[in-house]
Amino acid sequence: MKRNVSLSYKVLAIMLLLVMFVCSLVMGLLLYQAANQERQLNQQLLARDITRYYQLSTLLNDRLSVWVEGLKHLHTSPALSNQELITTLQRAEDFLLLQWDVNNLWLIDAKQSIIYFQGENLPDEIKPIVAQTLKEARPFYEVHCRVICEQFVSVPLMVDQQTTNVVVMSTSLQELLALLSEATQSNLVLVKYAINQQTQAERYTINSMVSEKQERFMRDILAAFPASGHKDVLLSNGYEVNVQGKAFLVTLLPLYTHQPNGHYLMFAHDIDERKKAYKSQNRIIFWGGIGLVLTFVLCMLVLLKRYAHKLTALSNMLPLLAQKRFKEFKEQQKKSFSSKKWLLDELDTLGDAAVELSDKLESMDKQMSVDTAKLEKMAMFDSLTGLPNRNMMTFQVNKQLAALGRQHVGLALLFIDLDNFKKVNDSHGHHFGDEVVKVASERLSRVIRENDLIARFGGDEFVILVTGLEHENQVNIVAQKLTDEFVEPMVISEQSFYISISIGIAYTTSPKTRALELMRQADTAMYEAKLERGSSYCFFNPSMNHKIVKQVELESEARVALKEHQFFLALQPQIDLSNNRLSGFEALLRWRHPQRGLVPPGDFLPLLENTSMMTELDFWVMEHAIELLSKLEKAGYNDVKMAINLSAAQFANSALQPYLMELIDLYSVNPKNIELELTETVLVADIERAVAVIQQIRALGCKIAVDDFGTGYSSLSYLKMIPSDIIKIDRSFIAGMLETESDRNIVSSTINMVGSMGLEVVAEGIEQAQQLKELGAMQCQYGQGYYISKPIDESLLWNTLESKIFNGRWLV
Repeated sequence: MKRNVSLSYKVLAIMLLLVMFVCSLVMGLLLYQAANQERQLNQQLLARDITRYYQLSTLLNDRLSVWVEGLKHLHTSPALSNQELITTLQRAEDFLLLQWDVNNLWLIDAKQSIIYFQGENLPDEIKPIVAQTLKEARPFYEVHCRVICEQFVSVPLMVDQQTTNVVVMSTSLQELLALLSEATQSNLVLVKYAINQQTQAERYTINSMVSEKQERFMRDILAAFPASGHKDVLLSNGYEVNVQGKAFLVTLLPLYTHQPNGHYLMFAHDIDERKKAYKSQNRIIFWGGIGLVLTFVLCMLVLLKRYAHKLTALSNMLPLLAQKRFKEFKEQQKKSFSSKKWLLDELDTLGDAAVELSDKLESMDKQMSVDTAKLEKMAMFDSLTGLPNRNMMTFQVNKQLAALGRQHVGLALLFIDLDNFKKVNDSHGHHFGDEVVKVASERLSRVIRENDLIARFGGDEFVILVTGLEHENQVNIVAQKLTDEFVEPMVISEQSFYISISIGIAYTTSPKTRALELMRQADTAMYEAKLERGSSYCFFNPSMNHKIVKQVELESEARVALKEHQFFLALQPQIDLSNNRLSGFEALLRWRHPQRGLVPPGDFLPLLENTSMMTELDFWVMEHAIELLSKLEKAGYNDVKMAINLSAAQFANSALQPYLMELIDLYSVNPKNIELELTETVLVADIERAVAVIQQIRALGCKIAVDDFGTGYSSLSYLKMIPSDIIKIDRSFIAGMLETESDRNIVSSTINMVGSMGLEVVAEGIEQAQQLKELGAMQCQYGQGYYISKPIDESLLWNTLESKIFNGRWLV
């Protein structure tokens, strides 16, 4: 069961999603800005700790350096000796220990030998500092941690005005830690960092003197570190931890600046107030966004309530129109929509428009009922003849086939076609052709019985269904009567002419036969009857399917032949009859089959003519012929033409002109040497389009030849309309010109007429020397035929040219 969701709720949902998205985006930006500000404050706190540490450490160390520098001013003698220096240091031991927490003191001469010390032995790691102090003559400070961490100060001091000694002192870091804690307002301790070799876990231990309370606090700080915590984060950003209900920022500062040794200063800053303010700010941002969304939803609900009511009413009203309940629709509109003009809105306008629409639909519904009856008749009957059409015939055939199982009789389907009907249309016009169809339908209708059915399938095709047949021979009687009806001429518009018919018959007694299959059989048989050329009928038999299968197989073999280069061209020479000079070749398609040998063109071209394969072959012939023309031009035959036959499908193909242009550019041939041959049948099929295509081809520089001239039924009437260059007289007239005076006159008059029009003439099928002589006497320009030369296999072309051309003339 489908559930409808109101449009208002859909709009509300979409708007809510948009507002939520915008609010989420704004809240995200605000929260990100607050978090970023928090990180910046942490960074500032860490930077301040580092600065204070270095400031206080430098201050304490400089204090000792200044004291040491002042020793040479305590004596009145111009030069301070080592003994005086030692005595001074001995007196200052208590002062240094009490005042500045100096635990150890060493006096080292220029040879780095200790000449006085108080406290422990000098650690080995301090000796490099001493050497650097002697070398650079300036103080150095470093922190070193053994058991505890100490600050070492190495200060140079001039003795005897020529010798530099070094005073090294060590102090504890307690004073520094106390001052740093006070300056940074934080808890801090010295810690030692180590990694557990087994678990790879990081561990920190306190390494400074702190109170028990402070130690417990710092241990809580260390315990609050996350498991994923890392020293590098403590050094760069710090960690925020919660201890004793408060938030603290914990950071590390390395004591050793030159090389890491695991000892660090750990700061714990109380940031609880700041974090509470940060969380309060985030809560305000979050709940503010939620409040904004809820406020928007409430406003939208208030605004959409009125529209939702009207939209719901419209959604309930409009289906009534689909159900043609026009009265109920109008009653609903009056109840749901306001009649007060100052309260009207777009939905009220839509409601009024819906009422107008309902009025029109109601009127159209009434008209449609009337028109439907007319359409039903048109759907089942032919408008020209009034006979049933294809739909009605198909229905009746299916009905009669279903009844065969009960009646145990047979039925026959007769497919009838008027012979040469296209010529009638072309020569007298379509209106005249319609009159012929009407007369034909009347003649066919008066032959059949009342229980038989005749239908017009379109054009000049009729189908007759004959039922209740006891045997197949009964159909012969019907077919003969039908052909007899067309023995007498038709008289239309005071013109008398003869029309014959071809009938294909399919007979069946099986109720399992399908109507479409029966029609296909009758259609196939009709094309067989047409081979008898008029007034004939033919029964379908399965062998006719063999011809179709053969056509499919031949098309498949032709595709393989094209891929495997089994096709080739045979070139038939054309010569100038006045001087026997070679003027051109006609390219003829040939097929050399690997099993069947040379397949005659008449065996495969008619079968392939109406298949998609023929288009591929046509374009292959064109490209191959132009390629041969290119080779001839390169060999010096610059005035030799190449005649290429165009089929109807190729001439109608929109790719012809661009493909021809591409081939001319590809092979760099002179377009005036390309001659495209078209039959009259192709040209007159659509004269206007033919003229347009020919003009495009001639614009490229190519020539157009009309092939088989004289065999058409309106050659002379169309000759002036077609922009051609060459006329080829059909071989049938050449063959009879020596025996029949009429053929001779046709050839002679055609040559004279075409010559007067400025066109070239080619005579085809010259097979006798006398024919060649007579044509020359008639001033025919060019000729071709077996007497001149049989078509030459393209592989033998160059050898033939060498043997047949002498002084530029073709040896006949």
